[in-house]
Amino acid sequence: MAVEFPKLGGAVLHTNLYRQGKVENSKRPLVVFVTLTVCLTATVIGILYFNGASKVNVYAWDRKITISTKAATVGDVLQAVNLSLDSGDLVFPSLDTEVSDDMDITIERGKPVFIYWRGKLLPILVAERSVSKILQKANIKVDLDDVVYPALDEEISADRTIKVVKVTYGEVRERQQIPYETTKRSDATMDAGLTRIFSQGAPGIVEILYEVKYEDGVEVSRVEKSRTVVKDPVSCVMLVGARHEVFRDGQNIRFERALEATSTAYCPCAKCCGAYASGRTSTGMRATKGVISVDPRVIPLGTRLYVEGYGFAVAGDVGGAIRGNRVDVCFDTHEEAMAWGRRKVKVYILP
Repeated sequence: MAVEFPKLGGAVLHTNLYRQGKVENSKRPLVVFVTLTVCLTATVIGILYFNGASKVNVYAWDRKITISTKAATVGDVLQAVNLSLDSGDLVFPSLDTEVSDDMDITIERGKPVFIYWRGKLLPILVAERSVSKILQKANIKVDLDDVVYPALDEEISADRTIKVVKVTYGEVRERQQIPYETTKRSDATMDAGLTRIFSQGAPGIVEILYEVKYEDGVEVSRVEKSRTVVKDPVSCVMLVGARHEVFRDGQNIRFERALEATSTAYCPCAKCCGAYASGRTSTGMRATKGVISVDPRVIPLGTRLYVEGYGFAVAGDVGGAIRGNRVDVCFDTHEEAMAWGRRKVKVYILP
């Protein structure tokens, strides 16, 4: 008897089976068993020999492709599914890896990375995340005195930029001034509150040597190495008044402090104070000789005063133009005010 197996290329298996009825009953089960075993074995051999396909999953971008293929390598699989690769794409496992059943192949497309190198901007498409591997793909050699941001052993940052900067060092000398000190000296011949420069001070000069670090020619830091004093500073000597009593108008006048001020004169007339002048000050006092206008930040209102050339007075008014060491002295007549005019005076603050 002849049995044909289509999956074996039409192979024919010849068996010497007895016709039904001619075989002894004791031998019939054995013959059937042998026949079925031979058929099953031949079928399995044929499937394994003639099929030989492997199931492969390809993950590319946002899609998944599953195929049954006889391809030998990963590269052959990608060619079979018509997937082309760019130079910056990354495939795992590698293209020359042999195909196995239930294999997963992953493709990651290259993304732009911007490399700043020697003052140039070099864009590149890569799927690599390692900074060192990206620079290798860009054919950029990192010298020993270069600094890389991020570091070579790190992954690319979120802004997808890499900076390779040339680091150099140099020395810079600078001269700076040394501030002078002011020494105060009490002087009993001067009124308290007044000062006078006895000798002018002068700044010194120091020369500082720095080691400067440059990245791509731009200074990023400096470290002081040494400093040399070229010229010593000269101290300023200031005389401070210590006298609290003066002799004026035939009498001794004790005071707390004195100040030098610019004075102007006025009277309560319309020419000096305007058509609506009431003859009263801002504190309610009557504007008359002995009442002066002051800046309350310098001389508090109500303070008793003695003004050289004017006499005793009280701070009883303010004015929009009265700022700092400036006072307005009041006279009873316009002629007296005009005669006073504008002059420098010494004002004594009385206790």
